[in-house]
Order: sequence, then C-alpha cells, then structure tokens
Amino acid sequence: MKYNAKCTVWHNTDEGYIVSCYRCWWQDTEAQNITKTGKTDVDTAMVHLPLSAEIDKSDYIAKGTIDFEVTDSITELLKKVKPLKVSTVSRKDYGSGLLRHTEVTAR
Repeated sequence: MKYNAKCTVWHNTDEGYIVSCYRCWWQDTEAQNITKTGKTDVDTAMVHLPLSAEIDKSDYIAKGTIDFEVTDSITELLKKVKPLKVSTVSRKDYGSGLLRHTEVTAR
C-alpha cells in the first residue's frame, strides 16, 4: 500500500480515547446526495490505513499528526481540531501483504 499522508485517530475505548498516528492514503471525496426532501451530505474522506490500525465506527480521524489528548469530554476536540467522524470501517485482509489495508470513510 502506498501512502500520501499521515493521520491521527481518536479511538474510543472503555477507559477513554486512545490517540494513534498512522501513515495513510487520504482522499477527499466531497460530494452531495440530493433526495426528494433536499440535499444531504455524504462522506467527505476515504482513508486507507494499515490493517493493524485500531479504529471503529464512530471514532474520530483527522489528516496530519495532531497531538491532542481527550481528557474529559470530546467537545474540546471537536471545537479545536474539527476531526471527521468515522462512518464505515472495512478490513481488506486479502491479497498480498502489500495490498492489505483498512478502508475508512468519514464525514
């Protein structure tokens, strides 16, 4: 897997948020879905991470290496860093070792 950026993941656990940085392939995918009731936003980024990355749906991700620990509530992170919320996580653990990765979409 080729990487073009680094990203920071805030992974939610029972003990709180764990901050991890990974090399990644980051692709901005801004688009809009238009429905009968009006327009709704869709995912704004697709990120390919190493297969070993600890990330789940509803975690937070931001492009770049960001040193921000979540101490009490996630509100400070949302205000200061403005990360994207992970909407899907798909483990792609087939093919050669170079192809295996975790595909994440976020908005």
